[in-house]
Amino acid sequence: MDETAETPLAKGRRRRAFSLTDLVAERRRAIISFGVGLIVLLLIQFPVVEQSFLGAPDRQMMETAFRLRADVTAGRADPVLFLDIDDRTLSHLAPPSAGFAPPLATTPRAAVADLLDFVRTAPVASAPRVVIVDVDISQPASDGPAGIARLQAALSAWSASKTAPPLIISRQPYQAAALGLTDRAGLALPDTPYDAIVQPAPNIYWAETEVLGDLNGIIREFLPYQCVTTSRDPAGGHQPLYSAALLAYMFTERDQAALARAHARHWMSEAAARCQSKPSIPLRHGERIDFHFSLDLGFLGRVWPDLDPRWPGFARCGDTDAAIFRRLSVIDVLDAVHADPDASRSLLCQHLVIIGGTNESSSDFVQTPDNEMNGSVVLANAVRGLQLTHGGLRPIPLVFQILGLLIVSLSISACALATERARHHYRQLRRTTRKHSLAHRLVIIPLNPLIVNGIIAVMAHCAGIVLLMVSLNFGLWGFLSAPAFAAAITETVQEFADG
Repeated sequence: MDETAETPLAKGRRRRAFSLTDLVAERRRAIISFGVGLIVLLLIQFPVVEQSFLGAPDRQMMETAFRLRADVTAGRADPVLFLDIDDRTLSHLAPPSAGFAPPLATTPRAAVADLLDFVRTAPVASAPRVVIVDVDISQPASDGPAGIARLQAALSAWSASKTAPPLIISRQPYQAAALGLTDRAGLALPDTPYDAIVQPAPNIYWAETEVLGDLNGIIREFLPYQCVTTSRDPAGGHQPLYSAALLAYMFTERDQAALARAHARHWMSEAAARCQSKPSIPLRHGERIDFHFSLDLGFLGRVWPDLDPRWPGFARCGDTDAAIFRRLSVIDVLDAVHADPDASRSLLCQHLVIIGGTNESSSDFVQTPDNEMNGSVVLANAVRGLQLTHGGLRPIPLVFQILGLLIVSLSISACALATERARHHYRQLRRTTRKHSLAHRLVIIPLNPLIVNGIIAVMAHCAGIVLLMVSLNFGLWGFLSAPAFAAAITETVQEFADG
């Protein structure tokens, strides 16, 4: 009998010792990998870190989720009617005598006034929820003093109307020194011919429409407010100029209990104090935009989803226009109104009406997680996103994000234990000088720790996209991809260092 032969008992002891050794080693690696992933998860909670390269996997995860649900999500938010001052409109309305020529012409103020009169005279049953003018009317008018006087009359009529919906008008602030206010710091609003009408009006509001992008220039947030001053304020004090999206949400939210606990409401409660204490320090981060529909340059064939029958205005307005978004060229609207002043206003019914422009003169296109999009459409996404989430996207509680990372780390460790013997055999095959067939090599390649852990990290990334698509419907978002990749990379480094 061969004395060197190993008995079954000895083999069992060796396997048990081998397994216990593997378990101890894998537990140590698992703790270190989870710790590194946890550090990344905690760091990425800070916006500065989230916008850096560390947050790239999670930003990509969010972008993919937005693209997959774009033009599919309907929800109970109010539909949007976009009155588009496009190039065709300007080519018909820009007066040749003014010296402007499309696409350099600015929007005639008389055209804006006609649109406002069209909306204001709608029957109460067909009135919109809120109207946003995404045109900076403080800029010079292409139709001169006559156009300014016409818009002044329209705004005065709106202010005097008790049935007119809230009207929000976009304004662009500038550095105070650029407007001649050299004794003041920070931003200031230029004087306009409409200030005397808008300031005391009970239903007209100035607002800003600034958005914020990441390091790659992709728009992800809107600025909730800016601290501004005016030449009419002798003390040079700063007041908050709120976002048009934030104001529109405050006017359109039907659930007062949801409005009271809305995540975005804190911006309004802190704005006045911050503008007094830090008027010259701009906000670096704002409110996340829940992108859920698109309007890119090739929008002619775009079809948007129908309204959810559970939308509160569906019984009254659902049979007039069922789409969550509708775009109309302004020239078509004005032609219809001029031909028949009593033309139907049913398309306005309970809608968020935005007057903006996709014309080349405005150059108002930005890059979003979905695609290149007009600024007015970004604004529409911001307002409807606040409505869909009842006050803004909220982060998933940190404890649940940690739990998700723990599941990923345990998956990596379990996979490592399950394939330890196979990977040990893989390392032996790598060291041998004996030639192996191509088929044999293809079998052992997936046992490479880099490939195994990489697959787990990619699966976590895909799982994160699926979870985001679900959680976004509840107004929740969180981080998973970057911490999972950090844990997988750390596990791989340790395996190579140990083996």
